[in-house]
Amino acid sequence: MKVLVTGANGMLGSSLCHIYHNRNKVFAFHRDLECLTPCFESYSLQLTDAHQFQLPFKQIRPDLVIHCAGLTNVEKCEKDSELAVEANVNVVENIARSCSAETKLVYLSTDQVYGKTTDYSEDNDDLHPVNQYGKTKLLGEKKVQEFCSDYIIIRTNIFGWNVKPKKISSAEWMYNSLKKGDDLPLFKDYTFSPIYTGYLGEILMQLIEMDFKGIINVGSLNPCSKYEFGIKLAEEFSFDKSCIRKGSISDYKFLAPRCNKLDLNISKMYFLGLKAPDYVKSLKKFRQYKPYN
Repeated sequence: MKVLVTGANGMLGSSLCHIYHNRNKVFAFHRDLECLTPCFESYSLQLTDAHQFQLPFKQIRPDLVIHCAGLTNVEKCEKDSELAVEANVNVVENIARSCSAETKLVYLSTDQVYGKTTDYSEDNDDLHPVNQYGKTKLLGEKKVQEFCSDYIIIRTNIFGWNVKPKKISSAEWMYNSLKKGDDLPLFKDYTFSPIYTGYLGEILMQLIEMDFKGIINVGSLNPCSKYEFGIKLAEEFSFDKSCIRKGSISDYKFLAPRCNKLDLNISKMYFLGLKAPDYVKSLKKFRQYKPYN
């Protein structure tokens, strides 16, 4: 199977390339001078340039497209809404339009699309994202549904390791702070359903094998607060937990509004026979695949 992964040098894209390249021909799209992950062929291009994207896309004729690229910086999306629309909506439309009836499109969305709601299930059509990131990702979902007949939309909250040395995820920031013994304030009143990138990749592979179509939440079996996540991360790596202190999301003045509860309803996963790891199990994988000392 020919698999095209966009954002191949990103945290999730690189993880998926590692998982899939041994059993498929993986074509990696990225915007850097070199590809930092294993693949069959790599292409350095700007997805915002439709011509740059469509030429290799037509030559490859992928069976599966996994779209991981996008503007994920919540504050940057809020500050530059036009850039957010370009990266998270227009690019998605170009990709969706390029997919033929024989091409399956996987779109990585976010828990941020739910916004202020009490129903975090895929059947909830009354969604009101509170920031530009969530709004543009939801619009991206609608582009996929409008232009594709065979698609998977995954709403999730991931953590893992970046292949780019200067790019740091939230979990990596916690890891680095704990390793150095720095003061680490973590929200006790912000809950989410995080999942390690490797586990998400395995679940995605199962969804593809069962020819699933539609929207699905993929996350931790049990939600946790940022504070609880940090405590368990410290325990997993045997770091001193005393530098972690409880903070409140209300004490921080973000440019982008945020909801403090993003607990994903993962009942559809269980209905399909898929097992979701809890966040502690995900943290064990995070430690197991730590790429550096």
